Amino acid sequence: MQPEQAPKAFVARTVSVLGPALTRELNGWVGLAVAALAVAGLLALVAVIARTPGLREFLPWPWQDFFPKIVITHVDFSIIIWFLSILAALALLATARVTGGKPRWPALGPFGLIAVAIGFTLVLVSFLFNLGDASLNNYVPVLMHPLFYTGLGGLAIGVAGVLIRLLRSLPGNTVGSFEHGVAATGTTFLIALLCFCLAWTALPAGTERALAHERLFWGGGHILQFVNTMLMLVSWRVLTEQAVAREIPHYWFVGTLWSLTAAAASGILLYGAFDVLSSEYREAFTQLLGYGLSLPPTVLVVMTTVRLIQERPVWQDISTLALLLSLLLFVVGGMLGYFLGVSDTRIPSHYHAVISGVNLAVMGLTFTLFLPLLQRPCPTPQAIRWSLLLYGGGQLILSGGMFAAGIAGVPRKTAGLEQNIDTTVKHVYMVVYGAGGLIAIIGGLLFVWMAAKCLLSQQKISDAG
Repeated sequence: MQPEQAPKAFVARTVSVLGPALTRELNGWVGLAVAALAVAGLLALVAVIARTPGLREFLPWPWQDFFPKIVITHVDFSIIIWFLSILAALALLATARVTGGKPRWPALGPFGLIAVAIGFTLVLVSFLFNLGDASLNNYVPVLMHPLFYTGLGGLAIGVAGVLIRLLRSLPGNTVGSFEHGVAATGTTFLIALLCFCLAWTALPAGTERALAHERLFWGGGHILQFVNTMLMLVSWRVLTEQAVAREIPHYWFVGTLWSLTAAAASGILLYGAFDVLSSEYREAFTQLLGYGLSLPPTVLVVMTTVRLIQERPVWQDISTLALLLSLLLFVVGGMLGYFLGVSDTRIPSHYHAVISGVNLAVMGLTFTLFLPLLQRPCPTPQAIRWSLLLYGGGQLILSGGMFAAGIAGVPRKTAGLEQNIDTTVKHVYMVVYGAGGLIAIIGGLLFVWMAAKCLLSQQKISDAG
């Protein structure tokens, strides 16, 4: 496939096949994504305050006791609902591009949007009404209540519907690198759902609830990390084209994305090889993530970096800045991953940096792809740059503070006295963490405010022009 020659060519090609129905659906997916990030940002503010010496004393004690549920809901909105809503939006665009705006099984789109909106509401209501006990298991932490489980089910079914619509629309049509990338990412998400189902059927009756949740979400949760990384790589592909008017080479990009899907698919075999309650099962998925998710992204990190060095775009460009910050946080997070502790804050320092890399790429897409496609007026470039720099810089400081605190022995998933901050060194590192967290939250909330304001605006670019 020949690269499109103008930075806005991708948007122009896509908007030409978005009819009124698909545009309304896109508006819904992007709106849900921004709303999820708004909820996550507010909860992150409370979580950071609860863990920061000198600030947590201002929180009423019942809220500190509520800390585990704050963490659970923050994680589910910031990593699951936010990312999956963006994946659904990209799947819609890929479907429109390959079908000329006439998707097969079109009803799956509105159905999926409604299902995810219901799931969003049920998860939030479960938190607000303090339903169920907290299960701080890895990857998909939950409130152990039927309403919360139903909400997660709605999210899974809704996003799966939109992805199935895309996969059904591919045969017989010309498929470019962007569409291949989204299809590979969507297929990997469906693999994660299958892993959850296999774990559910394999769990022995009467397994203790905390252990059951940990093993239920362990394998599929690892596959979701493939999904998140692939979502970032697809975003890099679009941002690179917008920044330098050249794509990442088609075959390298497509080969990398589908190789990640193939690696993720091998996880299905692990359910037949190991007991889900065994240590071998845990270790097998850990190794799959470590090896399967290291080399392929590195290839695109190098190729994207080479593209930027060759073309030397101005860093003030929104696409370029988002891409540079995303690359930086992702690489830093990957490096931190080689120096993790057992159960201290080095673990969240690693995934905060990596996830921030994904976030920055998607934040860049929001202003350079989604809002232009919806013909919404964008904020000033200066305001967008501040949002990206505050968020990216804050997350870099936060991750550094958490990593250092972990080396000093501060445990993860704790707040208040449970953190055992009994030395000046621990105190200083956690203050650094808190400062970085507050800076990142300011940048994130600025992004949410600007994006929401644009989405809610009654004015369109065509009207203003």
